Amino acid sequence: MLPMSNISPALWVVLAGAGLALSCGMAANSTELYDRGTKEARARQWEPATSDLEAFARKACGGARPDKRCRQAHLTLARAYEQRGSAARAWVALDTALAMAPHQDDAKARDDLARLEQQLREQPHGAGGRGPVMVRYRDEMTDEFTARSLLVAIDFRPVHARNHGAGDLRSPDFTQLWSGSLPAGDHVLVVEAAHACKPGVAAHCAASQVHRSWSFTSEPRTPAGLDVRAIVEPGLAQDSVRPALEMSPH
Repeated sequence: MLPMSNISPALWVVLAGAGLALSCGMAANSTELYDRGTKEARARQWEPATSDLEAFARKACGGARPDKRCRQAHLTLARAYEQRGSAARAWVALDTALAMAPHQDDAKARDDLARLEQQLREQPHGAGGRGPVMVRYRDEMTDEFTARSLLVAIDFRPVHARNHGAGDLRSPDFTQLWSGSLPAGDHVLVVEAAHACKPGVAAHCAASQVHRSWSFTSEPRTPAGLDVRAIVEPGLAQDSVRPALEMSPH
């Protein structure tokens, strides 16, 4: 584990956004946050719009039954972050929106996603230096599940793939999957983990392939660590559980 003194204070993680105005978000209910953030985006007040909509997402968009407004909230967040010059966070917001219903405007969202990906691939790096980054993983799934595969990508390039032996990652300790240096600036982490149900537990176990993305910032010569955890969360059916992914800096 990296010493706390070495963690960059500027390390930003978007789970659906971290490090924004938490106190305001905690004081308002989800409807107030959504309505206020939407109005701010219409008025092109991008900074407060991202703050309120990220707070809404934290309150209302997790788990198997997200609020019906979550997709539109993330689509608006993508536009707001792009206007603020953060293509990485905009890409993550769009990627999150595409996983949510309804899907009638998927084609436009996918076109925007591809455009932002190309922009991130072509962004210049060099003068800002490089920073060391480490990605670790721990499978905390319950006995109902069997790990099948794991794929980790940074900036749309695979850095770790495991189709056999994914079950070895179920451990009390984190396993280091990748370490290296990245150009200073914003980056995108994407993780896909597949789990199956063991025989005889299908009634309350939902097998799935989980896809999640986050953005983070690399600082020159400042170590940054990203811990990804495979966890269980309540499923759609009563008393059922399903796989999920979480990420946090260390």
